[in-house]
Amino acid sequence: MIYYLGLGANLGEREKTLRRAIERIKKVPATKLLRVSSFYETEAWGVEGQPNYINAAVKISTSLAPLTLLDELQRIELDLGRVRLEHWGARTIDIDILYGAEISCERLTVPHKFLFYRDFALVPLKEIFPALNCKMHGDKILRVAGSPIDFKFKLVACVDKNFGLGYKDNLLFYIPADLKNFRALTLNHTIIFGRKTLATFPNQQPLDGRRNIILSCSQDKISGAEVVKNITELFGVLDTAEENFVIGGAKIFNELIPYATEIFLTVVDAKATADVFFPPVDEFILVDVGTFDGFEFRRYTR
Repeated sequence: MIYYLGLGANLGEREKTLRRAIERIKKVPATKLLRVSSFYETEAWGVEGQPNYINAAVKISTSLAPLTLLDELQRIELDLGRVRLEHWGARTIDIDILYGAEISCERLTVPHKFLFYRDFALVPLKEIFPALNCKMHGDKILRVAGSPIDFKFKLVACVDKNFGLGYKDNLLFYIPADLKNFRALTLNHTIIFGRKTLATFPNQQPLDGRRNIILSCSQDKISGAEVVKNITELFGVLDTAEENFVIGGAKIFNELIPYATEIFLTVVDAKATADVFFPPVDEFILVDVGTFDGFEFRRYTR
């Protein structure tokens, strides 16, 4: 089942808290994060005299029952410091189920009963759900930096027909034209990858001419690269003015594809034995295809 969630924060480090909440949503059982909106700053709604909010929306798929999903989201709120003292009062984090399968009971109403009266919810929701039929009310809403999508993640991979990535920690293909294209895309930019991907590089060394960032919870230092332990730490070292290329492996592709703005795939016209796969690209649009002897260069965008 597809649901759209609204997030808001007006206390503390608002952008960081929203990013932490989104990361926690990714870890809800039987749930997959599909898409994230920009962040928007808005005046408080319902109670005057509060700090401004940062608001966002996310799209998820889940097999959880609606009330079980609500329990999981409220647990995230509590873990991130939410205290319920005043109706519509200031809060560290707020997560609402905005839209999805209709339900109406004492604890939960979907669509949210105030959704179509609140531009602060509708504007980010409309960004990731353009088919939503709604009317804006002209409230003052300003897009601000800080969303995970602002880091401009671009995923780059070489796959077979079935989107297979590798087998037994080895890449499936080494194609000179693909390697040349990869270098042209990433040179003078940031590349983000895991420790196992490093092992596939020449001499198992970071690549020259690029800022190398390695996601690893098992190693502290790697010569010629920066090491971060998790996605939260990654956000802390990235520059939103830079293009950040994510180059593997499968786990990191899955972690960052909800935040990606583009995907560059070399798709080889072959079926190989693979034990890891590139994640589904259903949330993206194929905008460019270059056909060559035995493979295609494909570019996808949101």
